[in-house]
Parts: sequence; C-alpha cells; structure tokens
Amino acid sequence: MDRPAVAGVGFEIAAGDVVGLLGPNGAGKTTLVKLMCGVTSRTAGDLTVCGGDPVADATEVKRQVAAVHQSAPMDNMLPAIDQIRIATAFRGLRWRAVRERVDELLTLFDLDGVVGQLAFTLSGGQRRRLQLIRALLVVPRLLILDEPSAGLDVRGRRQMWELIAKLTIEHGTSVVWTSHYIEEIERNCARVLIIDQGRLVRDDTPAQLVAEFGRRSVLVRLPDVDDRARLRTLLPASCVAEVDDTTLTIDGAGADEHLSTVVTVVRDAAVRGGSIEFRQPSLEDAYVSLTDQGREGVQS
Repeated sequence: MDRPAVAGVGFEIAAGDVVGLLGPNGAGKTTLVKLMCGVTSRTAGDLTVCGGDPVADATEVKRQVAAVHQSAPMDNMLPAIDQIRIATAFRGLRWRAVRERVDELLTLFDLDGVVGQLAFTLSGGQRRRLQLIRALLVVPRLLILDEPSAGLDVRGRRQMWELIAKLTIEHGTSVVWTSHYIEEIERNCARVLIIDQGRLVRDDTPAQLVAEFGRRSVLVRLPDVDDRARLRTLLPASCVAEVDDTTLTIDGAGADEHLSTVVTVVRDAAVRGGSIEFRQPSLEDAYVSLTDQGREGVQS
C-alpha cells in the first residue's frame, strides 16, 4: 500500500513565530510546503493558511503569503530587473508602488550592480538572492522558505537572517523555514517541527530538544592504526564509534567518564598526528535521535 507523503501533521503558527521544519530527504517537507502554498491539493484533512484554504481561496491567500522554493523558474535570457518586474505583475502589483522597496532589497543583497545582466550570467548565490527579492516585494503575513540558504555564501546567509528577523520583529511576519543546515534552524527558529516518514514526530523549542537529546562527545583523530587499537582496548566498546579510517568518537557519559584516558592516548600520539576535538550538545543530536527512532518504529 502506498504511504501518504504527509499524514498526521498538525500545528499552528502565531504572528511573528519563526518555525523550523526538519526531516530527512523524502520525509514530506517539500510536500508540506507545496500544500501551504496551494501548489498541491490535499486528499484529506484540514489546512488553513492566513484564514483561508490555499486552493479554494487561492487569490486571497497568495496576497498574504510569500514563498522561496528550492527551485523557482527563471527565464535565463531576461535581465535580473525584468525577472523582478514579472514577479511584480504576477502578484498584481504596480511597479511604481514597489520600486523603492526593490531598490532597497537590491542594495541589501548586493545585486544593484547586476540588474541589467541576463539571468544565466548570474552566479548561483546571486540567483538565490534574486529569488528572495521576488518573494519579498511586499511584506507578507506568512513567509515560507524552502532551503533558502542553498547557494548563498556566509555573507548572503547573514543578510537573509537579518532581513527575516526584521520582518518578524517590525511587521509580525510568521515564517516556516526548511533547511538542511541544522545550525541555521537552531540559531534562527524559536520552535522546531521534526517530521519523518510523513509524520510529525516532535514539536518543541530548540533549547528543550537540546536539553533532552543533546550529547556531549569527543572526536579523536588517530591516523596511526596502533593508536586507535590502544584506545579501543582501554574504553568500553559501547561508547566508541568509528567515524572514518582515522577518527573515532566517544559519545554520551563515556565522553566525561573516560576523558583522562582519551587525553593520555592522544597526547602520546601527538607526534603521529593525534588530535582531539570537544563537541557540545546541539539540535543535530535531537534530529538524528528522533528520525532514527522513527525509522526503527517503521521497521520493527
């Protein structure tokens, strides 16, 4: 029997909330985004976006929603400025009414110098920033971001973070944000939804998820095979895992209980390239734990 792409997912988003959506590939994140945007019709259940049905009330909902999709169509043979003009017309806006905001966004995202260039000449990061501008021609009530950082460099990501924070604080814009950059979600979202196999497995704050599932660990790099063998003989097998051919990780309680032993081995192996790195608990721990639990539940 075919499994629904999304089933048993229920949540509400208040004004000004920034909600992160995490899940493995194929978990249903993009399907959920398409449902909220009215691109895909649901086969069951209820869905209300900004007071309306995304499909039945599409015109009214789209006036209040802006979305940046993983892959948005763009005419490669048109200049960047015309891409924005087309988006303006598509949303039923007058160019004169949005021109000042467009100029502000072009400056913010460092695109004011390339507005005359054809789209195919732009870099991946520039095209991504252009998509953000097209989505933010007006201040939306709900902003949906599907992998918005893809292709952006560090500066571009920070510019985007600052703009989103400004929208939520000054205008009460709500945000749904999907990303494979888990640290980005942990940094910017006050709430996280984790979905797996099309179902919501957890809805909580990053702080609570880290407190519940976070695990301090020690990453040990020992290029010499004898050094790795020595460490393994000194530690319980249950707390040691192999990362790659030269690296081991000591997780959980073992990271604290056996720290002095680990430090001694690494110190002796320093001349052979031995090193140690301490890893603090993070949202990634919760993500891995919860999605692994979901798969185990399906398989059992």
